[in-house]
Amino acid sequence: MTASLKGRSIEEWLGVILMTIVLVLLSAQVIGRYLLGWSFAWIEEVSRFAFVWSVYFGFILAAEKDRHIRVSVQLSMLPPRAQKIALTLADLIWLVFNAIVIWFGAIYIADMFSFPMVSQTTGINIAWIQLIVPLGFFLLSIRVIQVMIRRWKHDEGVIDTRLDD
Repeated sequence: MTASLKGRSIEEWLGVILMTIVLVLLSAQVIGRYLLGWSFAWIEEVSRFAFVWSVYFGFILAAEKDRHIRVSVQLSMLPPRAQKIALTLADLIWLVFNAIVIWFGAIYIADMFSFPMVSQTTGINIAWIQLIVPLGFFLLSIRVIQVMIRRWKHDEGVIDTRLDD
């Protein structure tokens, strides 16, 4: 068991913790509502926030393992060097997209801090929740760059995302 816990990234741990929070909160809400006759509005909202953050950590984790969605059948027909070049080109385009999302996301978050929108049940500024968009794409970009370096340094080719590790 301890061997499976070692070597996990911070994104994986955060994703697991956040999904556990979602599971516990929604279970408490269902038990409370249907068995005990009580309900808290904040539970649904907090679990939604935790779920959104866990999704972002999930796609960062997929990028870290180079297991994100891609059509790879045409890549597998190329020679290994051409595969790496095509994957690097695709990753560079992806990084440009990420930079755009980070830039406009940061502007949006700054505006949300200037003109706060407060969550109805928790009373927190929604900017803290929406911060995951530029933060998530920033962390995603770091992982994409790490994969690009690893691909060229360790001579990795196309990973078939249909297969398990």
